[in-house]
Amino acid sequence: MEIRKITFTDHKNSENPVVMDTSENIANFLETFKLEVGEVIELNDAMYTVKAISEKNIEGKNEILADVEFIDLIENQPTA
Repeated sequence: MEIRKITFTDHKNSENPVVMDTSENIANFLETFKLEVGEVIELNDAMYTVKAISEKNIEGKNEILADVEFIDLIENQPTA
């Protein structure tokens, strides 16, 4: 089945979801990252952990909704 759109929503910043709705962007993303719960992905130069994934099927085309959580790399930086 064809994926027509992927929407990534961070629950801490839900008013600004990241939406991929072109075949080229979706294909490039899926070639680079696994879209599975627990995976770390990069969106707009920021790192996120995938928390949940759901699918909607509209007229034979899938729309994927992914809940993600921002990873603050500065806060999580190890200290010496």
